[in-house]
Amino acid sequence: MLNQQTESLEKRISKFLKHVHRRNIRETLAAFVVIAIFGFDLAYSIYRQREDNFAIAGGTAIVFALLLDITVIWWKLYIPKSELSTFPPTQFPDKWKQHLTRQARMLKLVWLWYLLPLFLGLFIYLLSVYDKSSLSFIILFLCEVALFVGTLRLNLRAAKQIERDRDTWFGDLRAG
Repeated sequence: MLNQQTESLEKRISKFLKHVHRRNIRETLAAFVVIAIFGFDLAYSIYRQREDNFAIAGGTAIVFALLLDITVIWWKLYIPKSELSTFPPTQFPDKWKQHLTRQARMLKLVWLWYLLPLFLGLFIYLLSVYDKSSLSFIILFLCEVALFVGTLRLNLRAAKQIERDRDTWFGDLRAG
């Protein structure tokens, strides 16, 4: 029975690691695509010597926000695959509780390190492209707000699920 629980815990953690790695790669690739788009726009703006400072400031903010996101993803949210064999969950439960706690904490703070900088950069960029009182700007702004609120809710839901899994897999003790 204990051997089944150990194997089950190993499988659960392995599945969790695969999910984390896929998420990190997906987010990084999406960030690189958006960086390329806004980087090209910035380069074109500078080449053409456009006087549109809001577009340049907004595009720059978006690029830096996404670079920050990539940094956080691979610095704080990355768990090497070797951790599973180096630190088996049954022998090092505290280490794995810390990993899951960090994942949940960073997902709860996604509004600060991911959404807010990106939201502000996109808002500034939209200010340059559209007239502030136009219906297009208002609709795009509302779509941006809905997208970011939806993203925040999904991340908060994922953080709660990670905390539930952590507590189920390793007991109700909180990891520091």
